[in-house]
Amino acid sequence: MNHYSSRIFLTVRYLVGLFGLTLTRTSTELSSYRIHAGHGRHDDSRPLPAGSAGVLDDRNPELAELRTRYRRLDSPFKPGRFWRRSRRLRDLNLRYFRGDNAYVWQLRQLGDNARLKFFLLTRYISSLDTHKLLDRTSEDGAFGCWTFDFESLPTASRDLLDSINEIYFLERHWGLLSREDFTVVDIGAGYGRLAHRMVECVPGLTRYLCVDSIPESTFLSEHYLRYRKVDGKATVLPLDVMEDRLATERPDLAVNIHSFSEMPISAIEAWIGLLARLGVPALMIVPNEGDRLLSLEDDYLRFDFTPVLRQHGYVLAAREPTVADPDVRDLVGVGDWFMLFTREGAQQAPPSGAS
Repeated sequence: MNHYSSRIFLTVRYLVGLFGLTLTRTSTELSSYRIHAGHGRHDDSRPLPAGSAGVLDDRNPELAELRTRYRRLDSPFKPGRFWRRSRRLRDLNLRYFRGDNAYVWQLRQLGDNARLKFFLLTRYISSLDTHKLLDRTSEDGAFGCWTFDFESLPTASRDLLDSINEIYFLERHWGLLSREDFTVVDIGAGYGRLAHRMVECVPGLTRYLCVDSIPESTFLSEHYLRYRKVDGKATVLPLDVMEDRLATERPDLAVNIHSFSEMPISAIEAWIGLLARLGVPALMIVPNEGDRLLSLEDDYLRFDFTPVLRQHGYVLAAREPTVADPDVRDLVGVGDWFMLFTREGAQQAPPSGAS
């Protein structure tokens, strides 16, 4: 690092400390104080579903229209620089959107012995499966998804394991599987993986609403949920009609999986403020940095958005590591946390059959 860069770095570090921000160092170069997108891979051993190749094209007129609509919006919910097409979205092959990419890092975080780590995770999730959810949904590896087969366990993918694990967290702390007639909104729904699994696994679910400020996500979710034949309950809301539709639907639960951590605090404030205005009584968050609730400002700086939740009446109701078994957690290298917030003063409808 030269003298000029050193002075800039010391100034940035001072400001970071002064305002309580977080900056992660990845090398001695100043430019490395960023979060860089990787270059995704996919499993092309299975052919694409019939007709998908022609639809999942970057030049698709429907996608082009969505991009134009979103670009023209003056919306507080629009993402920051992290999801700009020139960087984060270059990590996405539309035809293989379930591969290791911008939506789901299936393999790149596991390092060596991916099959062994998936075996441990699959056995762990199977041990939790008291409601036999793995019999209600399955993994076929479509659209480039990496899968692992085991003799005594179901075919596994990160999509499947994460979704089942998230459902069981909500079952433990919100009574998800025994509730009836409720609606979920998924903020930053990606390609709709949790919507797919929840419709198949949760019988009392009335409606699952997918919202995302990335036009590619809206486009892919609509295609994927139709393909999975769950679009009778799972609905994708384009960003420019989202607020009016949510005001009509009045969701009972919001989920945000690894999404707030990729937004500037201005967008997080807009989303949480919207949930508060709608009176959404419960919010599940899975952050990117363990149990730390940090925004992402222009690639460099991060703010703690816990005060935003508190300001809008959301208080922590439950918090636990995504993998409770410390040995599995250590061997696999999973450091994520589940967090459930409930809104003070909001009426929490009990699960069906609760006293």
